[in-house]
Amino acid sequence: MLEKIGMPGFETLSAPDATVLRLLDEILSVNPAPVVYEIGVGVGATTVEIAARMANGGQLLLFSREADVVELARDLRARGFSNVVDAWGSPGNTYSGYHFELARGFVADALPRFDLAYVDGGHVFHLDAAAASVLKELCRPGGFMIFDDWNWSLAKSPTQNPSVRSATARDYDPRQIEASHVQLVCKAIMDPDPRYEFVVLEGQSAVYRRREVSPAT
Repeated sequence: MLEKIGMPGFETLSAPDATVLRLLDEILSVNPAPVVYEIGVGVGATTVEIAARMANGGQLLLFSREADVVELARDLRARGFSNVVDAWGSPGNTYSGYHFELARGFVADALPRFDLAYVDGGHVFHLDAAAASVLKELCRPGGFMIFDDWNWSLAKSPTQNPSVRSATARDYDPRQIEASHVQLVCKAIMDPDPRYEFVVLEGQSAVYRRREVSPAT
């Protein structure tokens, strides 16, 4: 998969997310073995930079389609990165996805608490609202959750807008097509939770941090 980085047709997926790397460097300055989740892996441009910075310390857990997770983990191991966990890929069925794998892992107490989670998956509410709800319970105090593509919408997408993909008009109503689902997830799921503080909107990435001490109730 990593061979696709920089290739024609993959330009928008080929730049690692600067916000993720900045926050990871901050975490690594005090914790050389963090747990990092990446939800949605693209072609691995951010993943390989995360792995390089972690230098086989801690764990890097990948959540995306199973075929992509397995291929990317294989590429990373070929480069000497041994701390990659590829057990949480989802099958290709219509309603499968990282939201279900996160819930399944959480209920089974099979997922480690994380220091950083980067959510760059489907960008649609039914996936990311469910994922955010579970991720909030898995985040360590002081940990970060990053939601990418703040302004993305189905209408703006070059591959998902109804003029290109007719099924989008069948699958989503006009309000859903125009809305930024990432913003809706943040405003409905993250902002009301007193355990979390909104840190910054940096480029297209909304950053939340779990408070070290929960607010008094």
